[in-house]
Amino acid sequence: MFNPRKIGSLDVFNRFIRSATAEFAANSDGTVIDEYYELYANLALGEVGLIIQGHLYIMDEGKAHKKMAGIAHEYHLDGLKQIIQSVHKTQTGSKIAAQLNHGGLHSVSKKAPSVPEGKNAQVMTEEDIESVISSFGIAASRAKQIGYDAVQIHSAHEYLLSQFLSSRLNQRNDSWGGNLENRASFLLSVYREIRSKVGSNYPVLVKINSTDEPKQGFPVEDAAAVSKWLADEGLDLIEISGNQSIRTKFDHEAYFAKNAQYIKNNIGDMPLSVVGGNRSFEVIQQLRHEFADFISFSRPFIREPDLVHKFRNGKQKADCISCNKCFNPPLIITCLDKII
Repeated sequence: MFNPRKIGSLDVFNRFIRSATAEFAANSDGTVIDEYYELYANLALGEVGLIIQGHLYIMDEGKAHKKMAGIAHEYHLDGLKQIIQSVHKTQTGSKIAAQLNHGGLHSVSKKAPSVPEGKNAQVMTEEDIESVISSFGIAASRAKQIGYDAVQIHSAHEYLLSQFLSSRLNQRNDSWGGNLENRASFLLSVYREIRSKVGSNYPVLVKINSTDEPKQGFPVEDAAAVSKWLADEGLDLIEISGNQSIRTKFDHEAYFAKNAQYIKNNIGDMPLSVVGGNRSFEVIQQLRHEFADFISFSRPFIREPDLVHKFRNGKQKADCISCNKCFNPPLIITCLDKII
């Protein structure tokens, strides 16, 4: 776990990734508040190899929730630069990536591939789709320009790109819907647009559901196929996640590991990381031994930003109890159980 590994051209000094976690701490215009800087500096001081920042909206219509930070405008960039600097100034060697997102059905615009039963949504036109693709490219270009070490495309958790992948949520009958190849064409088009903007040597990552269970519409076989297509296109790393509701239904660790291993067996040499209930050092060592190139954490790093350092010094299990209180913070994402 403490050996270095490349993600494309990027040298990462260990195998620990902080999976992107919404901070719920931006101003109404999407600019970040000062508390962001300490949050990310602490993760770097804690020896996290790659820190993926919480999702950034790429255009105003894609904002997914209140207190979400943006990368849609030039006025967003000064604050984001300070986050990058807060990581790099620690001189621990930690790297930071920007996660780019459009909320789709869950955004302020309610734009979606189609209208799910019982939901209020605005079906996206061809022009809407092309505008989103272009905006992802512009956002990635901005991220590279201001100093992020990599970008990650958010295609999980039922946000827009994930919605297009699901046969349950994507009921279109044009070239963006129907069979898996059509449903994946939006994500692949976004990847190609980003790659055209940032060049072949800049690391581009994707976060994807391993399946959308317990719902139906994107089984693990589809996830493996899409991951293989991305690998063939030159993607630098795939991060495997899943339906967020699953985290409240399981009391065992590494609940996406089985599906992640299935996907890894289909993607060749492209690096893979898996998030989801990783807590014990013994378990993550086993995942690393069996198939995972990296291991991702979200909630444990909220409680213990120095968890990697503690693991290196003999700690055996994260203190996180998976209570999810951290996702309703008073100011910025915080372990409220620890405070109380």
